[in-house]
Amino acid sequence: MSPETHNSQPNNSLFNIDIKRFIQDLIHYWWLFAITIPISLLSVFMVHRYIHPVYSSTITLLMEERGDVMPQNDIMQGFGLTPGQRSVDNQIAILTSWDIVQQTIDQLDFHVSYFAEGRLKNTEMYHKSNYVIAFDSTHPQLINIPIYVIPIDKERCKVKVDAENGGSTYVYKNKVGGGSTGPISFETTVMYNEVIKTPWACFKVIPRRTNLNSNIERYFVFNNPRNLASQFKSKLRAQLPNEGSSIIKVFITGKNNNKNQIFLNTLADVFIANNLKQKNLIATNTIDFISQQLLVIADTLQLTGSELSQFRTDNRIQSVSAKAEYLFSGMQEIDQKLTELEIKKSYYLYLEEYFSANINKENVLAPAMYEMENSILSEQIKAIMELNSQRLSIGLYGDQLNLANKDLENQIEIARQTLLKTINSQLTVFEDNKERLLAEKQKNEQELYGLPETERRLLGIERKFELSNEVYTFLLRKQSEAQIQKASNTPDHQVLESARYSGQVSPDKAGNQKKALLLGIIIPLVFLALRQLLNNKVIDLDDIERITTLPIIGNIIHNPNDASNVVDEHPKSVVTETFRRVRTRIEFLNKGVKSPIIGVSSSMPGEGKTFCALNMSAAFALSGKKTALVGFDMRKPGMNKIFDSYNKSGISNYLIGQVGYEDILMDSGQDNLTIVPSGNIPPNPSELISSKKTAELFSKLKDQFDIIIIDTPPMGIVSDPYLLARHTDTLVFLVRQQHTIKNVLAQTIKNMQDEEISNIGILLNDIHAKRNKYGYGYGYGYGYGYGYGYYEE
Repeated sequence: MSPETHNSQPNNSLFNIDIKRFIQDLIHYWWLFAITIPISLLSVFMVHRYIHPVYSSTITLLMEERGDVMPQNDIMQGFGLTPGQRSVDNQIAILTSWDIVQQTIDQLDFHVSYFAEGRLKNTEMYHKSNYVIAFDSTHPQLINIPIYVIPIDKERCKVKVDAENGGSTYVYKNKVGGGSTGPISFETTVMYNEVIKTPWACFKVIPRRTNLNSNIERYFVFNNPRNLASQFKSKLRAQLPNEGSSIIKVFITGKNNNKNQIFLNTLADVFIANNLKQKNLIATNTIDFISQQLLVIADTLQLTGSELSQFRTDNRIQSVSAKAEYLFSGMQEIDQKLTELEIKKSYYLYLEEYFSANINKENVLAPAMYEMENSILSEQIKAIMELNSQRLSIGLYGDQLNLANKDLENQIEIARQTLLKTINSQLTVFEDNKERLLAEKQKNEQELYGLPETERRLLGIERKFELSNEVYTFLLRKQSEAQIQKASNTPDHQVLESARYSGQVSPDKAGNQKKALLLGIIIPLVFLALRQLLNNKVIDLDDIERITTLPIIGNIIHNPNDASNVVDEHPKSVVTETFRRVRTRIEFLNKGVKSPIIGVSSSMPGEGKTFCALNMSAAFALSGKKTALVGFDMRKPGMNKIFDSYNKSGISNYLIGQVGYEDILMDSGQDNLTIVPSGNIPPNPSELISSKKTAELFSKLKDQFDIIIIDTPPMGIVSDPYLLARHTDTLVFLVRQQHTIKNVLAQTIKNMQDEEISNIGILLNDIHAKRNKYGYGYGYGYGYGYGYGYYEE
């Protein structure tokens, strides 16, 4: 054999996608898309049909910021919220807080949910149920357990409850749990509007529609208000559309759009009412303080008025002298100052008591405000109120801000202690002023001792009456002003847009349909890609060309007949023609070598070596050349089965010297073709092949025959074919479509290269017309010509 070097190493493209083949697979397997796309779209349709859609609703609120309206020196400067409470971020936190949501739930009719039971899903019938449940809020009610109402006629219905594991109850009036129940199996027939009372429920069914008969089973469920509040709070979102804006949008999602909108509208009403309540808290405390002072002054005024009338009647006197009037006027002024001093002292004592108590962490600090001369004290009160408001606002965000909250509490405590010291100092000043005024009053009284006793007493009574009257009138005016201010207060917030439907959140029908369509396309693509990537079998010539550059000498079409020697029995078949073409290529490879020895091998069993060797031999014999087919596969001789030569002498018998050369030659039944069978299966075929007798056999065959074709074992399994290849002039290496493993083929070719085996031709065997998509037909074949055609049909 002449040495020729070929690149037979596996190419990196062995594991890449062949675009040409992939496109042809797409065309060939178009029906995969016709299956997966409708199935994907139908699956999405079924999902949309049987799952609950989730809707979104939104409401728009305006958070106004009206500036600092904190009362300072004048009671009529107005009442409002501290700057910390007016922060938009803090108001959003208040709006979405658990307390506000809970208050909203308490005002709505969400405590009972009504459902229609379907085969695959249950639909909530909010305001669409055929009946309404009226229940006793003071009685425990079974929560989270379906209670079925089955209409019987226009006057009666059946109530049914099954709870094998029992349940829990809730008392709506007291807002507490009512305990657990054991297993419940309850069924009764009642009249509509008749009270049903059990240890775990007390309610009546009120019909809403006249036509109650329906094939759809309906039931209702009592809900736990706290769980409802948690559910709605988790689905509630608020955001600022624009940074720096005071307009916020509040969103909520849920399976019942009507319920979502009602909840948002009620939430806004509760939030605005809570804002106004907090805003009026200072005014309310101030009015209460003035009312308490009015009660005291009214009693004093009534007593002094009665005393004055009685004194004038008893003593028949109406006025006093100018001197007495002057003295009494001075004493009256002193008494008025003392009274005002007592009122201020009372207010300061009220402040001392108010701020001495522990500040409640959950309430807004809002003391009654009264005009005072000490501006420092007013500023200290304002500072404490602002710090307390900031603490409350931070507290809404949860435990993660405890450090900031504790810092504010420390600041509030320091400010409170400073305020109490200031109040004590001011009370000391009041006592000093009171002693000074009492001394002046005593001096005036001594001067009045010279006046007539009657006039002096009258003047004293008048003075007390007028003083009480002036103070009473002053307090009435201030009370009216505070009430007017409270009545004129309006909330800082308002609804710009009532709750409305904002779209369906899920399922996204259009998006899901696009995804389904995409999935229906991707699945076949992935399948075809994986099919190509994971297929380790040789499919066509391209696979062979990726593995090696060895020449391909032909392609053998799949044999549809049962005959082994197709060339002899069907000389006009397409299979026979492919062997004729292979014969021509082999003659070209031999390049005029006299009596060439042609080996036929492959990388693994089952690739058609015996079939191809037999028909190649028949093709050469058909051309008039004396051909010998030598069965050198002594391990698993396939020729024994074809020619029924199990008990006949063959190569193994010749190599061990049992028989002579002429004894192993067997007639094939075809002209010019002689068979040399394998003989008995020996225990040491490799040793026999490597003996001198093998070379002697080939020498005799070359002298007698024009072509010697050897049927060898697979080269990827045993060493026999490598020993035989040393005697061959050409090696025909078989590759079977959809049978030969690519990696095994690549490794076998590499081994042949390492053994310096050359003049190799690749023969692709068993090509199926339906499986092959690369056009190995013959243009001058079927259907053309003359008579019955050139080939057999």
